Amino acid sequence: MNYLLLTAIIPLAVGLFYIYRRIIYSNFDHYADLTVSVLLDQNIGDFTSHYGCIIFQLPSYGEHVKEVVITGVHVSNKHIRVNAFEKLNFFLTPGKSSESAMRSIGFSISNRGLVNLKDQKESIVVKGYVIDRKGEKKSFLKTSYYILQDFSREIIGEKYYKLKQAGL
Repeated sequence: MNYLLLTAIIPLAVGLFYIYRRIIYSNFDHYADLTVSVLLDQNIGDFTSHYGCIIFQLPSYGEHVKEVVITGVHVSNKHIRVNAFEKLNFFLTPGKSSESAMRSIGFSISNRGLVNLKDQKESIVVKGYVIDRKGEKKSFLKTSYYILQDFSREIIGEKYYKLKQAGL
């Protein structure tokens, strides 16, 4: 009898956990678009690690959004270590939703992890909250996908990079 009760309670508890999590962590896409770029600088490194940055960008956001705060970042690749940070604030101006807001944090990746890395999609989970114009705070959890990119190509731009390689 106890096993029958456990087999009924466990799936019910798991289902309630996911419903609770869905309610608590609202849909971030309702408030803003978040793009994530993970850039590695091949020129900066030592015997054990290379370094880069994770860039968070809000290319567009709703007029009712006052502030977006990122409080946690978890990367699926176990070789990438994100630098410690308390939070990243995006203070947004109403009527300027066409302006892009950007913030970044640093990371390091072990050389062994870099050797094994292929051009594959990885995931990054961003945790935080949104404050609207009324002052209400809504938590979010957003998963974004990225491919590790070379820092110089992303920042300089593909056209300038080709000119630089040609010696012009």
